[in-house]
Amino acid sequence: MFNHLFKPLAIGHLTLPNRICFLAHQTNFARAGRLTDRHVAYYEERAKGGCGLIILGELSLHPTDRPYEQMIEAYEEKAISGFQELTSAIHRYPTKIFAQLNHSGFQCDGCISRYAVLGPSALSDIEFGETAKMMEPEDIREVVDNFAKAARYVKESGFDGIEVSLGHRSLLRQFLSPLSNYRQDEYGGNLENRMRFTQEVIDSVRKAAGKDFPIGIRLCADEMFYGAITLEDAREMARRFEAMGEIDFINVSVGTYYNLQLVRGSMHFPLGFILHLSQGIKEVVKIPVFANNRINTPQLAEEILSSGKADMVGLVRAMICDPYFPKKAKEGKFEDIFLCVADNQGCIGRVNQSKTIGCIQNPSVGYEREGEKEFTRTALKQKEVMIIGGGPAGMEAARVAAMRGHRVTLFEKEGELGGQINIAKKGEGRGEIGRIVTNLITHLKRLKVKIEMGVEVTEELVRTINPEVVIVATGSIPRGNPLPGRYSRSQVFNVWQVLKGEAEIGERVLLIDGDGHHKATSTAELLADHGRKVDIITDALFVGMELGPIGDLYSSRQRLLQKGVTFTADTRVEEINGTAVRAVNIYSNEVHIYDGYDTVVVIMANRPNDELYFRLKGKVRELYRIGDCVAPRKIDKAILEGNRVGRML
Repeated sequence: MFNHLFKPLAIGHLTLPNRICFLAHQTNFARAGRLTDRHVAYYEERAKGGCGLIILGELSLHPTDRPYEQMIEAYEEKAISGFQELTSAIHRYPTKIFAQLNHSGFQCDGCISRYAVLGPSALSDIEFGETAKMMEPEDIREVVDNFAKAARYVKESGFDGIEVSLGHRSLLRQFLSPLSNYRQDEYGGNLENRMRFTQEVIDSVRKAAGKDFPIGIRLCADEMFYGAITLEDAREMARRFEAMGEIDFINVSVGTYYNLQLVRGSMHFPLGFILHLSQGIKEVVKIPVFANNRINTPQLAEEILSSGKADMVGLVRAMICDPYFPKKAKEGKFEDIFLCVADNQGCIGRVNQSKTIGCIQNPSVGYEREGEKEFTRTALKQKEVMIIGGGPAGMEAARVAAMRGHRVTLFEKEGELGGQINIAKKGEGRGEIGRIVTNLITHLKRLKVKIEMGVEVTEELVRTINPEVVIVATGSIPRGNPLPGRYSRSQVFNVWQVLKGEAEIGERVLLIDGDGHHKATSTAELLADHGRKVDIITDALFVGMELGPIGDLYSSRQRLLQKGVTFTADTRVEEINGTAVRAVNIYSNEVHIYDGYDTVVVIMANRPNDELYFRLKGKVRELYRIGDCVAPRKIDKAILEGNRVGRML
């Protein structure tokens, strides 16, 4: 089936065993500027999973290069010992490992580095907001020298190659782009001048690493912003960089900090949505070209290669979610792959808040050594386990407990497994999240977990079955009357009723957002798509407050505004009478009555569905509760707790 994906690929004088690359990305594992044991375990797990190439990112090349705290400093010799530990671990497998060398330019934080940030011009980045020092010739020379120094350390450390970043967060891209380079000297103006700094860097890296050492670039193929780098610009750059005779591959990037939603495309973006860029670059060069972004199945990866859109496929989230993606694909175990759903909460959402990287479906991310010990060990005593609730927490608990040899029966009162995921996936653009349920069901079937559907478990049933272990995963439910006032159940609904199609929705809808996440925005968009006029009010600073870290804020608000949805922030609802909503501005205390609506939709925190747990407490031999019935949260906590209790048994 795979005539291309597992075919070796030559990068310069090096041959990669297959065409799957685990791309450079932020993990926040570094401590005090050094690579840690967590890095080693994390990347070794992906090498064990069978990818052909790993590219290590997060490498800081200069004291001014600090976009975030947890960077690995590659410009000092003492970095070598940690790098050697990593490369030695990777080289236990056929996988090769490159290091990405980058300086983030004015996309850095001077509060962390305690230096002025550097840039081609005295501009500030839209996110960091710190005006850069326009680099003087001596600054440019120093950065060029540091690239060369890092290249020497990288080669000495046992890396197999180097990627020089000209991507979305890159000083070199800032010099290449007319959007950020206003210089009037030999480093600004026409394309030849704007490329000069990058050419000097590549030349210095090549001289430091040697002529036979693989070196490539991560090239921003389209900034997708007014007055910025276009695909035609990037194609010309690619031609010129290749003509230098010093690079061996081009890895395609997209976007800038003006449009980070493109860099980290969520499930709202189509699979492979920037393939036209890799294809456009491949058309003008002979060296290998890497494609990436929203490639989440081996079949799509194979199609990209077979159709000539690229020579290598780059994955990040797909292999965070399932490190064994390549191995399972090669063995034809497609259904066993935990496919990434691009929800972004556990990976991008965490690192954007300076937390270590994670995954909503894979709680072992960042804890690979600990996870390996427990997953490969059968429980000393196999127990009879009863799990009540077939949402993500209960399903994950069943999966892990069964993997460890326990005899598991999973009870679900509804006619399908999935819990609140089955509701969430009905929101506009959120259907892909249902893949989490499919992933788990596949594994439960393979592990032969006994599943009892349509059974509402009672205390009497538990007493009759008398299992050794009971795990309560009964989730949470909307509060009956979350706001004071007098209102009809035919006019005021909770979000579950709307998404499940149980509510008669009028033409004009007021949506009260106490969530700040997709629950509100995807529901509003769904209603707007069905011709409703929707207004949203929230007591938060802005609608969709929680979508910022996961990269969905801009695109969600853009779609809502284009569909006529209005936003009112800083407004706390005090009561509802009929469909008239009394609210106050949280700063001025000014009262406003929102009236004239046919329907009010209330989106507020659920309450734990914990009655059964408390009825069983003290009456069974071993009792646990997990997920929302502990406290209503998001899916990552539900799966984490299911995973954790499965390991404990």
